[in-house]
Amino acid sequence: MQTDFLRRWQHERGMTREFLATMPDECLDLRPDASFSTVREQAAHLVECQGCYHAAFVGAPVDFRRKAEFTPAHADRDALLAALASMDDELERLLAALDADAFSIDWFGNRIGFWEYCAVLLQHEALHHGQWSAHARLGGWEPPVGWILNWGL
Repeated sequence: MQTDFLRRWQHERGMTREFLATMPDECLDLRPDASFSTVREQAAHLVECQGCYHAAFVGAPVDFRRKAEFTPAHADRDALLAALASMDDELERLLAALDADAFSIDWFGNRIGFWEYCAVLLQHEALHHGQWSAHARLGGWEPPVGWILNWGL
């Protein structure tokens, strides 16, 4: 089970890395409106949330108030990519030690298992991809090649 999820995760996270690695700083720093986060801020948020998700894999309750514990030290492109890679290395270690059949967690009042929880991780990442593609187009940039091939953008 974990291998199937990791394969899907690596694809989704690969798209995240591709966007961060190839888009210009102007795109990563675009704030379309005062109520929007920049792509760079959202990438740091992905690292923070992933840390919270990981905590649940070792039995801690889901608590996004802990996000600051996982905030990357810097928000430059290389630091964000390194923080994402570090989180992914940790995810692989956690999943290797996890009994996916026995995994169950309280997700805001609903009891969910391994696949439902993994879907939350994937959906969260994909949600930001949608926002990032909008940021790119609003700023006049074409999304990365992989995004065009995968999503027909």
